[in-house]
Amino acid sequence: MSRKIGVSRTRQKSPGEVREEGAAARRTGHVLLLDLPVESACQPPSDVVEMDDAVRVVLEIPGIPAASVQVRVLGNRIEITGEKPPDFPAGETSFLCLERIFGKFQRAFEVRGSVNLGEVSARMANGILVITIPKIADRRGRERRIPVTTG
Repeated sequence: MSRKIGVSRTRQKSPGEVREEGAAARRTGHVLLLDLPVESACQPPSDVVEMDDAVRVVLEIPGIPAASVQVRVLGNRIEITGEKPPDFPAGETSFLCLERIFGKFQRAFEVRGSVNLGEVSARMANGILVITIPKIADRRGRERRIPVTTG
């Protein structure tokens, strides 16, 4: 069961946008991202932003070095994996409160539509991972005249 990426609740619905009760969908133009279920210790929060020339997936992963993060494109899926090691001494540690999450994480998104998955890029700064998926021109619906020849 996949979860469709949500839309900001403060924004008005645009003509190409679809919303469903319970799970919001984000579809503008000809791009759709589905948040695929994965089993991991945690799933970092993400935002999906559509620009004129690209779709950006932004993940919050504070405290994780860029060398510990892997971004892969497999078919029409983008997978993000990594690990946040504990920053306390190994052994018996007595916590009064432990709210932070440590361990392996994974997110997976299925991408459908007019995007170029061969040109995906990822950049990380200050605990924010930005994955940019460039769009390609969609030629469906454009008129193209076909010359009629004789003979």
